[in-house]
Amino acid sequence: MKKSSIRVNRLFLVFGILCILYYLLEGITVRFGQSMLFIWPLLGLACLARWLLWKRAWKQGRAHPFPTWLLTVCRVVIALCLALFVFVEFFICREALRTPPEGLDAIVVLGARVDESGAPSGSLYERITAAADYLRANPETVAVASGGQGDDEPMSEAACIRDYLVAAGIDEGRILLEDQSTSTKENLRNSFALLEGRAERVGIVTNDFHLFRALAAGRALGGYALSPVPARSFVFGFIHYAVREFFAVILSFLRGDLLFT
Repeated sequence: MKKSSIRVNRLFLVFGILCILYYLLEGITVRFGQSMLFIWPLLGLACLARWLLWKRAWKQGRAHPFPTWLLTVCRVVIALCLALFVFVEFFICREALRTPPEGLDAIVVLGARVDESGAPSGSLYERITAAADYLRANPETVAVASGGQGDDEPMSEAACIRDYLVAAGIDEGRILLEDQSTSTKENLRNSFALLEGRAERVGIVTNDFHLFRALAAGRALGGYALSPVPARSFVFGFIHYAVREFFAVILSFLRGDLLFT
């Protein structure tokens, strides 16, 4: 058996273990039941299964456990999927690292979950903090607090954003309320309607990993020159959610909700 094949198989073993360990570490800071977190143990188990199948085949004197044609097809599919993943993640990371321009006419603060206590979730708190920082640095900019009320939320996400911005020293007169939306697309469409005739240059405030999809959705709606206003994430959170965003971007693109520019 070639040493290179053995090394590659060991890499699958190591990567599988790392995926499962990452899932355990991320579960401590996020929540094990959170959407898309399950992708890590599934990926880890797939890598471990690959390692085990090849190891068993070698013990039986075979180079690999499957027909050659099937392996070729799998390799091509995997290569194409990896190329698409890298392509999308490039755009996600590019938007996440951008610096917002000064003097925007308005910013739209996209909603996220409000906890049962009425406090913003971690993601929403990061968005509010980024919005407050921008509004303090740009006193002529107005804000749209956007987000409806879910069945398990004690108040609308928009109201939570407004209250925390006011507590951070932002004049309530600078904050418009959009409290009917239930998705990113609705956030943007309803917020843009509120800003009609009042703004041309608009910033989108959301978590850095979410900016690319939000901006692409906003451009698909049209009508404004859009800029990113990123709320920075911790490394663990960015890695997890950037991977999740890949699947969300693909799904949104297939639905026709995104405009790549």
